[in-house]
Amino acid sequence: MKKVYKGIVEGNVIRLKEKIDLPIGTLTLVTLKTMNKEVQEEIKERQQKFLDKGFYLGKKLYSRREDLYDR
Repeated sequence: MKKVYKGIVEGNVIRLKEKIDLPIGTLTLVTLKTMNKEVQEEIKERQQKFLDKGFYLGKKLYSRREDLYDR
């Protein structure tokens, strides 16, 4: 299982912003990557572009609600 968590370093401890769903004593491998505000903004802009573009799911697109119904 691979999951990304965000956290803040406080001394020799990392405080995560969300709960981890692993039992106590689970062996894990931790990789650290520092992030600055510029990187966060770049990621946010890239994700917003994907959302604005939308996803093609192979279905017919309707521009009006009336087009959904056969009359």
